[in-house]
Amino acid sequence: METNEREQVRVRADEQMREAVKPDANVNGNAGSGNCPYCGATVEADYEICPACGHKLVEYCTFCGANMLPTDIDCPECGMPSDGITCPDCGTLNFRSFCRKCDRPLSRAARKAIEKAKADPKVQEAVAILAKMAELEAEMQNAENDDDEGVTDDTPHEPTEKELRLRELMGKVGFKPAEKPKSQPKQSSSRSREEIQAEYQRMVEEANKVLESMVPPAGSTPQEQRNYSTARKIAVMETYKEKEMVTRTVKEDRLGWICNKCQIFHRGPQECGVRQYGGHWVTRTIDVVQTSLEEVEKQRKVYKRID
Repeated sequence: METNEREQVRVRADEQMREAVKPDANVNGNAGSGNCPYCGATVEADYEICPACGHKLVEYCTFCGANMLPTDIDCPECGMPSDGITCPDCGTLNFRSFCRKCDRPLSRAARKAIEKAKADPKVQEAVAILAKMAELEAEMQNAENDDDEGVTDDTPHEPTEKELRLRELMGKVGFKPAEKPKSQPKQSSSRSREEIQAEYQRMVEEANKVLESMVPPAGSTPQEQRNYSTARKIAVMETYKEKEMVTRTVKEDRLGWICNKCQIFHRGPQECGVRQYGGHWVTRTIDVVQTSLEEVEKQRKVYKRID
């Protein structure tokens, strides 16, 4: 009886939500749009979470999908609080198993999803391929630095269609860079950029095959699918330092001589080539190019399993 009652409550709540977020011609002209009752942001009729404030817009449990009564303090299925949980790391209010800001696991389901991701052979294979791609990117950069004097084409490298597809797939399975400081010495490359690029393209194809197969199991609920992908956010950005020649343009005030005839800024009247003397001293701010050997921070992508 209680199960039927919860189902009826859910149906009524869904109807109330559709009424609250009914078509509004004044909201960006979108026939299916409305406003979040908590922050006023534009939301769609099928939203369960407001993308602006993160508050839930439905009566059922957004952690596991179970039906709930308005009087339920916690979900009768997963035990998560009906009014959400605040992330202990970043203080963000959440209504799903992973923090929407920092991805910290907030529920038992999230922690189990991480354990499964650690043991997933597809994740381990993707880690190895993506780590190799990160090494190749660093090797390409070193090859470009070594060949700077002979470079005549300064056009930046445009990503290929396969590389763009790879980025899209990485986003679907939750790959995202995050900073992690670490010292890394510079390595010079013995191969040309073309040779490295050819190997990189082969690795892209391999990565695409693995990432295309890394999808949630058939029959998973939306909540399980989100947990599956979030648990596979395994990319970190490595920061390292190295010394290199840095060129900067700075402003300096210089005293110079302006000739009345040629109106050129000379170091003094002796520098002017005009026969007739005439001019005056002035102070002018000019751009001065300075080059020095400095220690700078650089970044490259390194992939590993989530800890």
